[in-house]
Amino acid sequence: MMPPQAAAVNSNGTSIWKTRWISVFLLIADTIGLSLCWLGAWYFRVLMTPILGPINTIDPYLAVYPLVLLAGLANCMAFGLYLHRRRLSSLNRPSILIRAGYHWLLYIIVIGFFFKEMDLGRSIILLAAILGQVHLFLSRGALKYLKGRAITAGRGTMRCAIVGTSSLALEVRESLRQHPEVGYTLAGMISHPGDEPAPNLDEVGIRLLGTASELDNIAEQENLEEIFLAVAHLDAREQLDLLNLADRRGLNVHVVTNIFGVITEQAKVGEIGAYPVITLRDGYVPLHQDLLKRTLDLACAGLGFLVWMVFFHWWISWRIMKDSPGPIFFRQERVGKNGTTFEIVKYRTMRTEADPYGFAPTQDDDPRVTPFGRWLRRTSLDEMPQLLNVLKGEMSMVGPRPEMPFIVEKYEPWQRRRLDVKPGVTGLWQVIGRKNLPLHLNMQYDFYYIKNQSFLLDVEIILRTIPAVLHGKGAF
Repeated sequence: MMPPQAAAVNSNGTSIWKTRWISVFLLIADTIGLSLCWLGAWYFRVLMTPILGPINTIDPYLAVYPLVLLAGLANCMAFGLYLHRRRLSSLNRPSILIRAGYHWLLYIIVIGFFFKEMDLGRSIILLAAILGQVHLFLSRGALKYLKGRAITAGRGTMRCAIVGTSSLALEVRESLRQHPEVGYTLAGMISHPGDEPAPNLDEVGIRLLGTASELDNIAEQENLEEIFLAVAHLDAREQLDLLNLADRRGLNVHVVTNIFGVITEQAKVGEIGAYPVITLRDGYVPLHQDLLKRTLDLACAGLGFLVWMVFFHWWISWRIMKDSPGPIFFRQERVGKNGTTFEIVKYRTMRTEADPYGFAPTQDDDPRVTPFGRWLRRTSLDEMPQLLNVLKGEMSMVGPRPEMPFIVEKYEPWQRRRLDVKPGVTGLWQVIGRKNLPLHLNMQYDFYYIKNQSFLLDVEIILRTIPAVLHGKGAF
């Protein structure tokens, strides 16, 4: 499952020092990289003089260079690109880089406006911004790769424990196990008298470190740096006692909630008197976002349809007919936006005697799947005919997966939120979810998407779908 939302409420000075060198390194890298982007854009334009005509000398570009660089570094800082404590949620990281690059372009345009006498070339400004965008992706991509290698080798991880033994605490444990890239080493779990233990606690090999009243000694013995407070029922006084104890030990604390459908990146924090108040986004999508989404759908589905028909369709059809008797396509009724039904189209990957409305395979050796169908599912090429559903407007490129009617009929009122948007060919579940679980058990990804949907998030999910498909991870 997706990690339940966790809010860090305390900072550990020692932990911050462990990552401060990364911020310094990125600051130096951005200083060099953005400088090369600005000056390199001028040099490239000079090389293009025979084609584009003459350009002014480098003097005006050197004159505004300090302002351009300062704007770039301040912009990166404003977008949090030098912070590394946000370990639990990196869903919007590429979109942040895109927005940071776009804002740097705006800042350079403003600088050019105030220094009109410098006559800064528009081609140089645009090229510098493009190069700056490439620099941000390459530098942060390299950092992510190096951090991933270090975490795999056991370096740079944070030793943590979970306070709580309920099903909520087990979900947090499973999330940390499923997502080692967040960089945590779990020492064990700490019981709390107000928490009802999960019934299968003994079956999953949980290491119990002690009780919450012993947190001080446990933190010292286990060298803990962070704890996840995942007690389902905890009154304010008990919570403050635990936070105070953790604060004295210098522990970072993450208070976990399983209300995954309401917390969003756009939440705003305010106060009424002495009480903090979190204002949540209502999930309303402006008209221009709808138009951008439909434009993206038509562009991606149209291009994908041409590639599919030219390079894949006839060969796949021939292989399906050769592999097992039956139709080439699999058609099934699914539920779309606002509860309307439509017919989804996929390549047939199962034997004809399989129940068409059974749950999707969750194991690689499912006997219902044909040999060639197993390869189709692993590469996700069986989904290609759904581009027709996208072109018809029944589906979108990104969104929750469409569910079967008999499952939708059993939805509780809060689960019907999935029907507020068009179903998608791909989504958060496909790129970061646990695909070895049935579709209806991955709803938290759908709720996160619904509350945070945007054009940039759609672009990011589509881009992240490509490596997910190439690796075939979790596809059965």
